[in-house]
Amino acid sequence: MKKIILILSLFVFSSIKGQTDSTTWEHFLRLGIVNVDSTNGGFGYYRLNRTTLNTFRDLRLFAYELDNNSFIYLRYKSSDKYLSQPKFYRYTITSFRKNSRANVNLQYQFDQGFGYFIKDYSNGLINLELGHAFDTSDYLNATRKTSYIKTGIFLDHDTNYFSSKFELENFSQISEVIENRLSRNIYLFQLFFPLNNKIFLNINFEKEDYIGKNQTDAASVTLAVEWKGVFK
Repeated sequence: MKKIILILSLFVFSSIKGQTDSTTWEHFLRLGIVNVDSTNGGFGYYRLNRTTLNTFRDLRLFAYELDNNSFIYLRYKSSDKYLSQPKFYRYTITSFRKNSRANVNLQYQFDQGFGYFIKDYSNGLINLELGHAFDTSDYLNATRKTSYIKTGIFLDHDTNYFSSKFELENFSQISEVIENRLSRNIYLFQLFFPLNNKIFLNINFEKEDYIGKNQTDAASVTLAVEWKGVFK
C-alpha cells in the first residue's frame, strides 16, 4: 500500500510542478469521528485539489479504523473540458481501497468516460457521467478483472449558511459473474457549515449498496472539522 500511495503522490506532485499558470492547488484536512454499524471510531481525510475553468485534478485519501472494521480509500481523478464543447468533459479515475466491512480485500479500480454539465450556476453545479470501469477485487493475489458500465449524477449547491453535495454512482456489471454479482450503487451526501474562511464543520453519509445477493452492504456516517488551505 505504501508503494501505491507513493506512485500516485509522485504523479500528482509532478503535475503540480509542471503547471505554468497561476491557479493554485488547495488542500483539505479533515479529522473526526465515524459511525459504522453503531460502532464509533476515529477517521482522517486528506484532499489535494486544483480546479481551473477547463481542468480538474483531485487526490483524496480517506481512512478509518474500528474494532472490527477498517476502510482505506485512495483516489486520483483527472478531467478536462472539450474546448469546442465546454459542457462536455472526459475523465479518468484511478483508485485503491480496502473495506473489511464489505469483505473487500485491497481493490484496484480504473474508470474512464465522459461527463456533461447539466447546469453550471453561481451557487452550484449539476453534472452527469457515463463510462467504463473495471476492478480487481484482490489486487495483491488475483489477476481476474470485473468490468462495469458506470453512470453517475453529481449535485453541488451553496447557500449563505452551508454547502451541500450529493452523489449517486451506479456500477452495473457487464463481465461474466464468477462467484457473486458485484453490481452496486454508491451514495454520498455531505453538508459543510463554515466556522470561518478556513475551517468547516462537515457531516458525511456514504453507503455502498450491492444489488446482488450474498454481498454485504457498507455504510458510514462521519462528523468532522475540516481545514482548508493553499498548497505551497
